[in-house]
Amino acid sequence: MSNQRTRRGRAAFSLVEILVAIALLGVAAAGLAVALAADRRARDLAAAHAATADRAREHLEALASRSCGADTAETTSGSWGTESWRAVAGSGAWHLTDSLVPRQSRAPLVIEAFVACPE
Repeated sequence: MSNQRTRRGRAAFSLVEILVAIALLGVAAAGLAVALAADRRARDLAAAHAATADRAREHLEALASRSCGADTAETTSGSWGTESWRAVAGSGAWHLTDSLVPRQSRAPLVIEAFVACPE
């Protein structure tokens, strides 16, 4: 009879198995939190790059309609950060340097472009 009892299966998990399962879930949750934080930073940086490209496009379109003349520059600040741009008239073209420092970052995003002056 004692031989039959030892062959019968267990009815529950042991304490060690439960602790190992909880530890694995904790590690997985921590990894997910790190991945989500990195994703948020990447999305914020992408939004800053898109805003910089939009601002530079606006300046390029404005310069494309102006005849080459005196150099122009401007610095503005907003909720998104600080922008500083400068357009230098050269031989038949504007040289635009647009730099934006997003509020979340310390490193400036710089775009340089040349635009032909209208005739």
